[in-house]
This record gives sequence, structure tokens and C-alpha cells, in this order.
Amino acid sequence: MITKSHMFEAQQLVAGYDSKMILDHVSLQIPSNEISVIIGANACGKSTLLKTLARLIKPASGQVILDGQPIHKIPSKQLARVVGLLPQSPIVPEGITVADLVGRGRYPHQSIFGSWSKRDYEAVAEAMDIMNITELANRNIDELSGGQRQRVWIAMALAQQTDILFLDEPTTFLDITYQVEILDLLTDLNRNYGTTIVMVLHDINLSARYADYIFALRQGKLIAEGPPSEVITSQLIKDVFGLDCTVIQDPISDSPSVIPIGRHHVNGNMLMEVQG
Repeated sequence: MITKSHMFEAQQLVAGYDSKMILDHVSLQIPSNEISVIIGANACGKSTLLKTLARLIKPASGQVILDGQPIHKIPSKQLARVVGLLPQSPIVPEGITVADLVGRGRYPHQSIFGSWSKRDYEAVAEAMDIMNITELANRNIDELSGGQRQRVWIAMALAQQTDILFLDEPTTFLDITYQVEILDLLTDLNRNYGTTIVMVLHDINLSARYADYIFALRQGKLIAEGPPSEVITSQLIKDVFGLDCTVIQDPISDSPSVIPIGRHHVNGNMLMEVQG
């Protein structure tokens, strides 16, 4: 299934929780059919932005536009056929199997009676195949490792067959092997099907390696955007994270790679210079 291109943008978003506003007049346009990553320090508004884009949070002002139409005017099932969201730490229904959970992604495509079509079964099988979990179909979710469980959640989102997929920290709590595996699978999805993917990631170097486009937030404001080669600089890392670093070229991917300096290494070098 090759996905469609869409015009998806945010205009002057102000959003938060209750009376506390977190996003401060954020405007952006999501590159269609590419992988975008939102980066920033803890509590800077990354997840809030993702949830607002996916219509889980209603902005206090500003709006999100999909193909020229405000998303709050689009019927829920219609929107769910275009936009999918995998939240951070989703709750697993008790006693559910892998196939049953993946199948829940077909809800937006089913009739009011909830009957399954041939296309529903095919979509679930295809999603499990893409995420390499077909052999786990009859296993209980509770029996799976963290990496396997995350692949099942992503398969559920894939079964929804949306053109745009939002993922909030899809690699959180996974060791580096599973992180790379998940990101490789998502890259395959993007390259093979053209799915527009927008992720929140904590790891800057993985963000730079896998993203086609980076959005950098600081205290609820969008302060930089563009390809990783243009955005990931030592000055931006200092501005966003307050971290002194040097940026080199990743020898594997040619993407920028952040090397933290750290005061102990600085002090050690200074001590060597003094002793020399």
C-alpha cells in the first residue's frame, strides 16, 4: 500500500494542560512522505506538540490544518484513516493476544456493525509481517519482551493504514539493539510505502541518523528546523540542551554526531596542559 501525500501544518499553536500553556505560537509544516523527528529537552513541549497535531489536545489558539481543512472539523473516523498516533507507554488490555491487539487498528475502516472484511485480515497480516511478529500472533502480550511489545504496538498503528504516523518516544526503555531495530523497521516503512512519519526521540544521534527533517523545541517554541546536517550544530545543542559539545560526522551514516564535552574531560585536558 503506497500512501498519499498530504499538506499538514500547524499555525500559531498555543496549547497545554488546563491553564498552563506549554506551546508558544508554534507554526510548522510536516514534510510529506519523509521522516521528521522532534527534539528538545525534557518538558519543552515535544509530546504536547505531537498530541496537539494528532488532535488529542485542543489548542487554546491557533489551528492544525490537514489538506486545507482544520482537523477539528474533520469527522473522527475520517481523520483516523489518514492520521495514526502511537502514544508513549500505551496501556495493554489484559489477556489480549498479539493478533487481537493489531486488529484493533482496523476500527476506523469498519462499518457500524464491526464486521471484518478480507481487506481487514490482509491489513493485519501485512502489518505483522512488516514488523516481523507474524510468529507471535497467538502469544499473549504479557508474555513478550519490551522490544517485541513495542513492535506489536507499531503493527497496530500500521494496520490502521494511515498516510501519516505520529510516534511518541517509540524507543523509550528499550536497549540500543531494539532501538536500532525499531528505527530500521520504521525507515523501511517510510522508504517502501511512503508513510509520513513524525517521531519524538530523546537520543540526538539516533534522531540525526534516521531523520530527514528535524524540529527543535526550546521552552515551547520552535527555534530551528531543517535537515539534520543544517540543524544539529554545537551551538544548537548548547541552546536547546545547555550542553557543551562538538559535532562530528558519523562515519556510518554521514549524519552529524554529537560528542558531549563534559567538565571532567575539559578539566583533565586543562590539567594536562598545566602539567605540560
